[in-house]
Amino acid sequence: MNRSAEMGTKPILWLLAKFAIPSIFSLVLHALYNIVDRIFIGRGVGSLGLAGVTLCFPVLLFIFGFCLLFSSGSASVISLHLGKQQRDKAEEVFGNTFAIMSVTAVVITVLGLLFYEPMLRLLSVSNDVYPHAKDYLQTLFAGSIFFFYGFFLTFVIRAEGNPVYATMMMVVATVINVILDSIFIFLLHMGTGGAALATIISEAVIVLMGLLYIMRKHGLLHIRRKHLHFNWPNIGQIVFLGLSPFLMDIAASFQVCLLNSRLVRYGGDVAVAAMGIIFSITSLIALFTFGMAAGMQPLIGYNYGAKNYKRVKDIFSYACFSTVTILLFGVASIVIFSESIAALFCRSDPELIKLSSHGLRIFVFMYPLVGFQILGTRYFQSVGKGLHSVLIGLSRQLLIFIPVLYVLSGMFGMEGVWFSSPIAEVLATIVTLLFLVREINILNYLQKNV
Repeated sequence: MNRSAEMGTKPILWLLAKFAIPSIFSLVLHALYNIVDRIFIGRGVGSLGLAGVTLCFPVLLFIFGFCLLFSSGSASVISLHLGKQQRDKAEEVFGNTFAIMSVTAVVITVLGLLFYEPMLRLLSVSNDVYPHAKDYLQTLFAGSIFFFYGFFLTFVIRAEGNPVYATMMMVVATVINVILDSIFIFLLHMGTGGAALATIISEAVIVLMGLLYIMRKHGLLHIRRKHLHFNWPNIGQIVFLGLSPFLMDIAASFQVCLLNSRLVRYGGDVAVAAMGIIFSITSLIALFTFGMAAGMQPLIGYNYGAKNYKRVKDIFSYACFSTVTILLFGVASIVIFSESIAALFCRSDPELIKLSSHGLRIFVFMYPLVGFQILGTRYFQSVGKGLHSVLIGLSRQLLIFIPVLYVLSGMFGMEGVWFSSPIAEVLATIVTLLFLVREINILNYLQKNV
C-alpha cells in the first residue's frame, strides 16, 4: 500500500498521530526558535531590541501570507488529486507552484529592500527603536526567498505522505538557529540583525534538505521541467484554496499594526516589548494548532476526494477534541507560570516582567477557542471551500477583533488592549460554529447519497 492510499484505509487515530504529531512538532519547533530569538534579543540587546522586532512582526506576517498562499493552496490541491489517484495532475500542480512562487519571491525581496525604510515609519517605530528594527527587517527581506521555498517544500512533502522527513527538516534548522543566535548576538554582538541572519540561514538549510529529498526522488512528487511554467487554471485553483491562510495572515499583519499603534499610544515602547513576549508565547499555542491542522489537511482532503464522508467527519472531530483539550492544559500552565515565563526574556527589567506577565495571563485566557477556529478554517480549505474559510478567518481578525480592540482600549486603556483578545475569541467561535453546523448537515446528506 502506498503512502497516499493509506490515508483512506488506516485507523483514524493512527493516521492523525502519524500526520499531526510530526506537523505539530515541526511547527512548535519553528515557534521555539522564534522564542529563542526573542530571549536572546531581550537578554543580549534589551527591551528596545524586543520592541524593534515586535514592530517588524506585521511585515513578517505579510511575507508569510504569500508563502502560505502558494504552499497551503498547492498542498490542498495535491491532496485532492492524490485522493482521486491523479498523481500526474498532482505533480503538475507541484511544478506550476514552484514557478509562480519563485517569481513572487523575487518581486517581494526587491520591493522590500527598496522600501523598508518607509515601512518602518508607517509601523510607529520610535527613534530609539529604529536602528534595531532596521537591522532586523533589512536582513529578513534580503533572505526572504528562503521562506518561500522552505514553506513550500515542507507543506508538499507532508501532503504527499511523508510528515516525518518534513519534521526532521525543522529539527535540524532549529538546532542551527539556536547555535547561530548565540554566536551572532552574544559573541559577535550583531544585535537584531544577527538574530535575523540566524533565521535566514536556518531557512536555507530547510530548503537544501527539501531539494535533496525531491532531487533524490524519495517522494511521490518530483520537479519536472515540463511543469515549470504558468498553468493558469492550476494556479487559479491553488490561489483560491490558499486564499484563506493568505488573507488571514494579511489580516493578522493589519491587526498587529493596529494593535502596536494602540500599545505605543497607551504604554510606549515597553508595552510593545511586552507584547513581543506575549506574541512569542501565543505563537507557540497557535502553531501547535496549525500543526494539527496541517496534519489533518491531507487526511480530510484525500477522504473528501474519495467520498469517504464519514471518515471526514471523524477526522475533524478527533482533531478538534484533542486540540482543545491539550490547549486547555497549555493555557492553564501559562497563566500559572506567567511571571517566570516573562523573566526568561528580561531578567533585569522588573517593569517589563510585571507588564508582560499581567498581559499574558489575560491575553491567552480564551486561547483554546483559537484552536477550534483554526481547525474550522483549515477544514473548509481542505475540502475545496476556500470562500467559507476566508469568511471565518476574516470575521475573527478584522470584523470582530479590531472593533473590540478600539472600543475597549478607548474605554480602559492598556487593560482594554489585554481584554480585547479573550472577548474577540468568544465572538469568533460563535461564527465558526454557525458555518460548521451547516457543513455537518451537508456531509450527512452526501453520506446518505454516495
